[in-house]
Amino acid sequence: MRRKGIVYVIAGVVIAICVGAFVSLQRGEYGEVSGKVVDELSKDAVRGVRIVLDGKSTIHYMSKSYRLTGIKPGSYTLKASAPNYYEFAKDIYVKRGKNVVDIFMKGKEIPDLKSIIVFTEPKDEGIELEIRLVNSKGEGIVNYPCLPMSLEGRLFMRIGTQEKYIKGDKIFEGPIKLFWDAKAYLAKNKGIIPWEKINVDKRGEKYGILEVTLHTPQGDFKDVCDDVKLFKEK
Repeated sequence: MRRKGIVYVIAGVVIAICVGAFVSLQRGEYGEVSGKVVDELSKDAVRGVRIVLDGKSTIHYMSKSYRLTGIKPGSYTLKASAPNYYEFAKDIYVKRGKNVVDIFMKGKEIPDLKSIIVFTEPKDEGIELEIRLVNSKGEGIVNYPCLPMSLEGRLFMRIGTQEKYIKGDKIFEGPIKLFWDAKAYLAKNKGIIPWEKINVDKRGEKYGILEVTLHTPQGDFKDVCDDVKLFKEK
């Protein structure tokens, strides 16, 4: 009985080894396609991106990488699509083993963009602008791709109180440098006006009126901020 048991054990081990070898051999006949998938401008993760290759697909919501396995070697078209982005398509040749193909998604539009609201805050380097994008319902737009934009503005001294004031001398005019804040919830597009570019006189006015125009692929949007602090907060 013991000998039979030993024989069975040996036979089981041999079968397991053979099966493992067969699976490894089969795997060796296929390729794996992987890489990063990001917004081409911000390099952020693309929300809800769907990647398709050889009938296989995967959907990612917040990941910056993807992986498709079990692809027979040969020529294919790798496709990726996501809300508010142009479709990505690239002809590739898949070889056995690992194949790295990075996907850069180009933003198409900001959904239902109707207006902007600008907030300002004094920082050590200058006046920082938060640009919130607003839809037709008056709600802040949260999920959107990074699009090529430019910003320009005019800053005036504010003479009087917030309840009753007039526009004073112009102390800044020109382009405002934009940057992308991936950690922000509403205002991912931000700008900065360096202090050295603001010609503030010494008459005591501490607040300004800022008129801005945001140029986007979907048109120009304007806003006015009448409570811009012209001093660094301690």
